[in-house]
Amino acid sequence: MLGLLFAATALIAVTTACSEGAGTAAGATPSAAAPASPAASPSTDTGCPPDVNLMYEALKATPAVFDEIDKSVTGIGEPRCAEGWSTAMTVVKNADPLVVLFRYDPATGKWTPVAVGSDGVCDGAVKVPETVQAKLHQGC
Repeated sequence: MLGLLFAATALIAVTTACSEGAGTAAGATPSAAAPASPAASPSTDTGCPPDVNLMYEALKATPAVFDEIDKSVTGIGEPRCAEGWSTAMTVVKNADPLVVLFRYDPATGKWTPVAVGSDGVCDGAVKVPETVQAKLHQGC
């Protein structure tokens, strides 16, 4: 009886293996391949619309930019964003507002302040493409 059970199990295993390769010639590769992994596509994460609270925290943590702003600053507002770039206006009590330029890093999901000023902020050490500048604040 045990021999008959073993023979039946072996027959099922052979039948299953043959049916999985049915329709292919010996040595041929089956035409139905495993599903391919999706192709890597460029990131479409531009960070827009930005979170001004997180941007302000990043600004305060960047002394090279923050120290250029009047100490009466209480925040930033009116963000404008395009293609991984953003500008926001400083909220200050004792001075004219300034434009702060930020760059978004999709790898970290964070905004980094890169420049501040009243004019030409996007044409300084960091160059913002002209097509993007048109979508940001005047002074960029």
